[in-house]
Amino acid sequence: MKLRVPVLLVLLALLVAACTSGTSSPSASEASEPSEAPASEPAESTAPSEAAEGPGEPESDSLRVAFASQPDFTQIMNFKWLEDLEGEGLTVEDNYFESSQDAFRALVAGEADVAVGTLLSAILLVQESGEGVKVIASDLQAPDYLLISQPEVESLSDLEGQRVGISTPGDISDTLTRVVLDREGVDVDAVNFVQIGGTGARMSALLEGQIEAGPAHAAEGLTAAEEGLKNLFAYGEAVPDYLQHGLIVTDDWLAANPNLAQLMVDLFVDSVRWADENKDEYIERSADTVEGPSDEARDQAYDIFKDIGMFAVNGGMSTDLLENTVAIETEVGTLDDSAPAIEEWADPSFVESYLERNGEQ
Repeated sequence: MKLRVPVLLVLLALLVAACTSGTSSPSASEASEPSEAPASEPAESTAPSEAAEGPGEPESDSLRVAFASQPDFTQIMNFKWLEDLEGEGLTVEDNYFESSQDAFRALVAGEADVAVGTLLSAILLVQESGEGVKVIASDLQAPDYLLISQPEVESLSDLEGQRVGISTPGDISDTLTRVVLDREGVDVDAVNFVQIGGTGARMSALLEGQIEAGPAHAAEGLTAAEEGLKNLFAYGEAVPDYLQHGLIVTDDWLAANPNLAQLMVDLFVDSVRWADENKDEYIERSADTVEGPSDEARDQAYDIFKDIGMFAVNGGMSTDLLENTVAIETEVGTLDDSAPAIEEWADPSFVESYLERNGEQ
């Protein structure tokens, strides 16, 4: 299957483009196996191993994080993660961008140590440029997206010939929307995909009548529906077991900072487990970082997260999850048979170490 050209051009440009400046957010205190063997399933035992050792002394006392989107309700655990990193004595700089491509510009330019972005971006970067990057953990293993539309849109098939807003070509909003429409029998080639921006920009464009539909994370989508738009379709019904994004680092940084990487992954998975177990705290913390969703939308959205098993409480690096994510990208045409093998862009060893010491859930 032929790759869509805009995706390739954007990702190829990563190595030569200047880093796009992100918007620095308040600090958290204020507010993607070594390549010798394929990725394997985490150990089946659910009991922690007393013999396994935790991370050693971090090689650096600072960490620069590039997020691939503006803060939203699906990533409240990421703010706890940042806070916990600071609690370990690290100085954390976090910046937020409008797409994975922008976050990756910062990563490959050496202006960020880790990017929280889509797995597809990591895979294509390895495939098209030879850049060495690895996904080392994931926090979201099912899509909470809702397809929000104008009230007069009665079904997905009505979107043929209409405008559907996405972030950027090849980004998660684009990939998942194409998969959903195709699986539900819609002629995807007949849909006019319009590059709008993040969830907030897409919902604004809908309210202003600039597009007929667009994907939104659950809380933002439910809030838009309260304003008169339609909750047309839940993506999780058609696309289960998809890793929305993960922690992605360069091979060079990983080789120089294995202890810091392990600490980072440990606290990352801890934060996901916290999110899965603490609804009230999750919603309360969200009020400090994410504006927009109503209290009712936040409550309903969290219930959706639980219903679809969105939180990757075991780090999201199992072979099944990685292979299914690749299969979905292949289905929509963002990847083909020439895509690199999983072990070339994913390193599950840090998550496996965490599970050995802390057990599976």
